[in-house]
Amino acid sequence: MKLASAEKILNLTPIEGADLIETADILGWKVVVKKGDYKIGDLVSYVQIDTVVPSLREYDFLESRKFRVRTIKLRNQISQGLIVPLPAGNYKEGDDLTDILQIKKYEKPDNNPRELQEKKPNSGYKKWMYLFKYNVLYKIFPSLKHKLRSTFPKELVSITDEERIQNIPHVLEKYKYKPFIASYKLDGSSITIIHSRFLFKSRFRICSRRFELHDKHNDWYKAFKSTNFEKEIKKLVKYFKTDDIIIQGELIGKKFNGNHHNLEQDEIRIFNIFVNKEKIDQLLLIDICTELDIPHCPIYKFVTLNMSMGEILKFSEIKDILNPNVEAEGLVWRCIDDNLSFKVINNKYLITEK
Repeated sequence: MKLASAEKILNLTPIEGADLIETADILGWKVVVKKGDYKIGDLVSYVQIDTVVPSLREYDFLESRKFRVRTIKLRNQISQGLIVPLPAGNYKEGDDLTDILQIKKYEKPDNNPRELQEKKPNSGYKKWMYLFKYNVLYKIFPSLKHKLRSTFPKELVSITDEERIQNIPHVLEKYKYKPFIASYKLDGSSITIIHSRFLFKSRFRICSRRFELHDKHNDWYKAFKSTNFEKEIKKLVKYFKTDDIIIQGELIGKKFNGNHHNLEQDEIRIFNIFVNKEKIDQLLLIDICTELDIPHCPIYKFVTLNMSMGEILKFSEIKDILNPNVEAEGLVWRCIDDNLSFKVINNKYLITEK
């Protein structure tokens, strides 16, 4: 996924009451820029929101935000992203500049590899064993620590990461009048569970968004056990008559992203099911989860797509279904015809997100 790219400024719009700034349109995004710095048609470097720029002098103004590019509001105008001059070289519209500009994806604490180690016990011999492992053993033999996790098994299933609609605005015209399922985007941490059989015993592999986790002390494995999700997977194994089942879902609860949904216990809500390496469509997923009583991400509406960019962004400004006192993170749209999907993040959520 491109975090920074060469893009054209499509339009420039004045901001009411502002003499020094204006709004630039890039792809489906609106970015506040200094008035007079750019012209319509200029090719520039566009850095997306939820990224981290390098700690260089030109980004000093972001130091107080730990160099994170996020949604902000200036003079009542939402600004999403960062526009900077192109680096030296010959570029065309759409070229990926992520590595050239050293842009990294912002990772919530739950997805940070430092959070994937076991939690330190409060007292007793377990605390001393923990200190010995992390302060002595893993420093002398760092390869041992790597056994706690490995890279995500992309050869079996792709990492969960829907594209934002602002990055693919052409979809609104290409898929006009097509039927979609709009589901709530739950605010937690991604979990992938891979089921297979070894000899006569079920085997489960647990993954966070970026890693396969091999120890049993992390929060993902603990949630898998506390929710008894092994039972839900076995329902699918029996239903499809195969051991080759992979599910992907959102892990929500007290330990994940500040417990946005105000839950007392951890929950896993499915949004993808793979059977023999093939992803089933959303209508079938909903029917099966309903029939087998397997928790899935809740549906907001069945919708025929016929919206402008502004309308679809406004459509996502809804309250959370599990905790109506807060804004929903947004919606995930999936086309019923061909399973194309994208996410539309609620701008009210982004503005208030810590």
